[in-house]
Amino acid sequence: MYEAFAPEALARRERQMVETLKALGPNGFIEFGRHYLTVENGRIYRSDMTPVGILHDDGFMQGMGDPLGPWDGLKTIEELPGVTFKGIDSQGLQLLLPGTSRGPTGGLLYNKTVGLNVIFGRIATQDHRRVGFMADDGTMYLYDQRFPGTLRKLDENSQLATTFQGIKSNGTPWQHEFTRSIHRAERTYWENEVMRYFEDISRVNDAQKNYVFHTMRLYAQTGLLQIVRKKEGVAGLGNVKHGAAGVTGVRSGNVTLDRDEFENEVGYYKRFSSFMIVPIAVRPYQEVRLNLVVAHEYGHQLEFCLTKAMWERIDELHQKRDRMASRLHPLPEELQGGSEYLLPQHLEERIFISGYSRSSWHEYWAEAVGAFAVKEGRDELRARDPEVHQILCDVILQPEKVVSVNLQESLLALQASLRLGGEFPHNVLEL
Repeated sequence: MYEAFAPEALARRERQMVETLKALGPNGFIEFGRHYLTVENGRIYRSDMTPVGILHDDGFMQGMGDPLGPWDGLKTIEELPGVTFKGIDSQGLQLLLPGTSRGPTGGLLYNKTVGLNVIFGRIATQDHRRVGFMADDGTMYLYDQRFPGTLRKLDENSQLATTFQGIKSNGTPWQHEFTRSIHRAERTYWENEVMRYFEDISRVNDAQKNYVFHTMRLYAQTGLLQIVRKKEGVAGLGNVKHGAAGVTGVRSGNVTLDRDEFENEVGYYKRFSSFMIVPIAVRPYQEVRLNLVVAHEYGHQLEFCLTKAMWERIDELHQKRDRMASRLHPLPEELQGGSEYLLPQHLEERIFISGYSRSSWHEYWAEAVGAFAVKEGRDELRARDPEVHQILCDVILQPEKVVSVNLQESLLALQASLRLGGEFPHNVLEL
């Protein structure tokens, strides 16, 4: 007997199939005429527990025995008149099939890379996991992975490039395409967002482009850059001394970076990476400097997208650290009231992520946002200031805790879209 058909081999394959279905299939009951069938982890059983088929979350079925076939391949539950399912899907969400809503059927390509199936409106992955719903007019709704059962309606701001080919619910052939405005097709979503935010991206050299892309990628691929850009404004280069045009803490909208300082910053980052130590006029004191000016100035814009409760919390954290610095590293009179200056032997015991962070709570926040933009800075911030590091983790992963209420719905819909489109990986903070 061939090994593949030996009883133990068949039993092993049966166990493997069942284990697979435990992860993928729904649980509940099928009604088919006078037949009532049980569904456990996708496996369909008669009352005597004889397996007669497989049901997937998206409504595809495989018939293996009376009263379901057998037949070759998969059929949709809609192709079997009189068959209904009530229960929960593999993610524990309520599942009614065929259901009351109807939509198109066909193939969908999302964000130019993610292939999906649409079955009478149900959007599903290739392994049959439900991810949303599509209406006959092309409107898409996606399940939010963070809030089970919550559907987020997509609009022109949250939907990524979409191509659909198939039929509408009435059987009419239909092709549908959605493209984002002012987005270059050869670029990813996050690259397009960085280019839209930093208006002078086409007027800087390759090293400077790479600096901007690298230091703004996190905020772009998690949707925060788009939200801030639309609410507060963009960034560009000009002739202003020290960073942004506009006084910190005063509403200024767009950010203007001094061109000379930006060019120096890129050079510092290339030579020293995120942090460097600089001497000050009063020797032997030194200051730790952060070389992430674009993300820093973006932090001032992000500040205006937070709740007032977060402003108060950040101010409180800054004051606490300021008092700690005064106690642990007292300064001579001529150096008090500004940045955190340290003797060389105390640099590793500094209280703030950078010297400039001490100057005000606005700069404390902006420097934290700057450091958080890159992996090296996130690691340093987590070790040195875990409280503000946690706030920034919430900004990225749980924005409903910290972002203004009027921005939450649009941001959560955008993030649901970015997760499905592969732009927002689950381990984004570890990259």
